[in-house]
Amino acid sequence: MTPTGPDGARADGGGRSTASAREVLAQVADHFREFKTGPPAPPEPPDGPLGWPGYDAARARARERTGEQESVVCGTGRIGACEAVLLSFEFGFLGGSLGARTGDLVETAHEQARRLRLPLVTLVATGGSRMQEGMRALSQLQRVARQTALTRAAGLPQLAVVRDPTTGGGWATLAAGADIVLGLPGAQVAFAGSRVRPPDADPAAYTAEAQYAAGHLDQLVHSHELARTLAHWLTLLTGGPRHAPDGTPAPPEPAPAPHALTRGRHLEDVSGRHLGEESGRHLGEEPAPHLGGEPAEAPPRRPGERAEAPPSSAGPHAVGTAPVPGAPTAAPLSGAGPHTVGPAPVPGTPAPAPPSRAGTPPGAAPPSGSGVRATASPPGAGAPAGEGVPGPAGEHPAPEVRATASPPGSGPSAPGAPAGADRPGAEPHAGDGPDAPAEGTSAAVSPGSGMAAVARARAAGRPRAAAYLDAYFDSREEINGDRCGGTDPGMRCGFGLRDGRTVAFAAQCGTPTRPAGYRTATRLLRLAARLGIPVLTLIDTPGAANGPDAEAAGAGPAIAETFAAVAESPVPVTSLLIGEGGSGGALALAAPGRLWVTPDSYFSVIAPESAAAILKRDSGRVAETADALRLRPQDVVALGVARGIVPPAHHCQ
Repeated sequence: MTPTGPDGARADGGGRSTASAREVLAQVADHFREFKTGPPAPPEPPDGPLGWPGYDAARARARERTGEQESVVCGTGRIGACEAVLLSFEFGFLGGSLGARTGDLVETAHEQARRLRLPLVTLVATGGSRMQEGMRALSQLQRVARQTALTRAAGLPQLAVVRDPTTGGGWATLAAGADIVLGLPGAQVAFAGSRVRPPDADPAAYTAEAQYAAGHLDQLVHSHELARTLAHWLTLLTGGPRHAPDGTPAPPEPAPAPHALTRGRHLEDVSGRHLGEESGRHLGEEPAPHLGGEPAEAPPRRPGERAEAPPSSAGPHAVGTAPVPGAPTAAPLSGAGPHTVGPAPVPGTPAPAPPSRAGTPPGAAPPSGSGVRATASPPGAGAPAGEGVPGPAGEHPAPEVRATASPPGSGPSAPGAPAGADRPGAEPHAGDGPDAPAEGTSAAVSPGSGMAAVARARAAGRPRAAAYLDAYFDSREEINGDRCGGTDPGMRCGFGLRDGRTVAFAAQCGTPTRPAGYRTATRLLRLAARLGIPVLTLIDTPGAANGPDAEAAGAGPAIAETFAAVAESPVPVTSLLIGEGGSGGALALAAPGRLWVTPDSYFSVIAPESAAAILKRDSGRVAETADALRLRPQDVVALGVARGIVPPAHHCQ
């Protein structure tokens, strides 16, 4: 609780929110219509329930100064294309404090949101509970929590914007309890007000930036970007299934599985041969799709927006793992660009020609400062939403790419080629069922040995989660943090638009996943379940982080919660293994019955090096151990763990 003076000004000398409640509403929403004042206020004794001297006079001055009857204003308005219920705090009215009448208005806002089936957006600026009403005011936090829980159970999204200041019970209920929390840079955001903190406390620890770093805020957004950011979030979070009049959601269709992305004009196997030589032809004669990977100079990002760590050979979380004993060494091809990295040729085999860069379409750069990544698509590209959905019998048939030679006549001009396969990351064609002939089959793209699979999955130039997300989504927003004080830059979670449909995503980035990463993924899965939004998971990790810090942070319980969230999800989860599948740390994100794998992947109960060490084999037998583990993508399919191998998009044209 932050103390307030007799007129509601903060008594600690701190700053105050400069924009009024209605100014903020005008900034973010159009056509605001205020609700009526709610239920009539019960009569109360002079100066409130405590008889606080001067309380009535302070309220009268606050009404005259602000033009408001209470510390909150609520109603409906349009943010972008979405209608929403809005609740905006007036800090000039007794420091935006929560009293009994404030609780009435908050309750009215939630009831109207549920009645109208609209999302709720709260614009918070408060010092906490109103001291002049004592425990009557503090008990409003229970009331707020109850309304938040009811709105959550109704499957309606709740967003909060924390302004300056947001402290006390307002932060601990209205703000931190929302599904998505945005913060204005520089705002004071904390449970403890400045007068009740330790005297030697660092003020920087009580800011929006500190809360973001600790995983308690999803994004930091400047005020001039607030309307656009809220509009995009609302579009994403309201993109789930339509509801019947009784509020029952229609079951969502599974997310389409992405196609595999390639590293260059030709896929290369670890022997250095152009893949497809066994069938007498080269695959991928068309230019490879743009990968959307790491550019030489990163695009501008909004402050607080997460950036994926670049591949590095140093440190325990390096993306490009060192070559393994007994495996061919992966090295950049001579003259190759950042996405044409392949393994070094094995002595005695022909050296491949460098892949050509000609004809590669440029990627679409995100708008400066928007924080929304967008990927351009050719006009008319992409299959209709819902096609090519991997799932069990009774759902849309899913493709299975078998380890057979390509049939004569296959390729870009083959009859029945999937529509929209020219779009990077497009889903496999809906008409390709488990028994259909394979286009661009796995015999031509799958690794020939266990260590070949491991080396390809660990190659530095292999497309990572960022490339898949850029190719798959038209635009997206990411959440941040596990709400328990942790973040993991190796786990990217959020919501994206694909062909006008919202899909949630949780994507590993090739590093050991920390407990905070699993908790963030679990948070994403459960939010998507409440909102009726299908989920796509991208699996790529050598395994769960296994250091002492990870154990202390609860690696086991965090992984267990992710397993449970996938298992109990009421919305379909589609999974794609895009790189390393290291034991349970990878399996936690895999959907049973809806797992697909790429040619650049492996899935194993244990890393072959670790298995060899446990079996007391020398390093020369690591390759033998890898073969025994049957970890290649085609092995994972044959074992019944995965549904099939997804081909690159241009192999299916």
